[in-house]
Amino acid sequence: MRYIFFGSSEFAQIVLQKLLQSKMGPLLVVTQPPKPKGRKQLLSPTPIQNIAEQFNIPFLTPSNLNEENFLQTIQNLKPDFILLTAYGKIIPQTLLKLPPKGFINLHPSLLPRWRGATPIQSTILNGDEETGVTLFLMDEQIDHGPIISNSKLKIQNSKLTYEELSKELALLGAKLIIETLPQWLDNKIKPTPQNEDLATYCHKITKEDEKINWHDDALNIDRKVRALNPNPGTYTIIKNKIIKIISGEPLLNENNNNYQIGEIFQTPNKKIAVKCLKNSYQINILKPEGKKEMSSTDFLRGNQWILGQIIQS
Repeated sequence: MRYIFFGSSEFAQIVLQKLLQSKMGPLLVVTQPPKPKGRKQLLSPTPIQNIAEQFNIPFLTPSNLNEENFLQTIQNLKPDFILLTAYGKIIPQTLLKLPPKGFINLHPSLLPRWRGATPIQSTILNGDEETGVTLFLMDEQIDHGPIISNSKLKIQNSKLTYEELSKELALLGAKLIIETLPQWLDNKIKPTPQNEDLATYCHKITKEDEKINWHDDALNIDRKVRALNPNPGTYTIIKNKIIKIISGEPLLNENNNNYQIGEIFQTPNKKIAVKCLKNSYQINILKPEGKKEMSSTDFLRGNQWILGQIIQS
């Protein structure tokens, strides 16, 4: 099995690790170039580059996928197929046409549902009860090509975070690859076109998406916190101070009608809560601007002024 692996994120890292454990390592790894991170903005390689270096796998970090030397390198390796997951760049047509058995994408949703850049976040934000992973043949349109195979996952934990769901789907995806691709290479699978009538789309997370709107149902706010943490995170602004909301939970069926929407109050267990359009939301862990994460109980000890404040959404 001769293939090249394209990936960049922690999701892709889990998939590649499982492939290596199954003795299905790639000829070459392609990942995004190192990017500046942290306060000092030091160049930091992707998790995939770290894996490649650890296991002595040749790797490339091209900034331009149409560059002639890069394309020639891919061609010279004569891969049967190219496998991509969570790479983070649009693949040009010239590259899509190179491998004889196709450019295969592992996508963390049951396509055609949640085409686009944020399928895992969208699954949580929408409160979906089922998700999964899909192997499909890439074409020039985003997440559009015919499906080789998929695997479903029932979401039984209503408190699942992005990190937790991402890991589950990466493990499920690696298993699907290991079981499916040998059959694909033996021509035992016929790809199935996607049903365009069922297609749904997700968008990139914007700064405005990260801000919590307290004029919403506490259940929706809870989904947003779980979907967007740890990155890029969610936040609220109280008296011109940015406070990141790391974790919390909706308070359902409780009598908090004495408070205005957006009003901050203290729960019986001495935590911060905010009245929402429907129900209230209890903040468990937060991060004040310029400080470390802390429990809302600890924050309250030195910041009683926050009680009674009304957050303007």
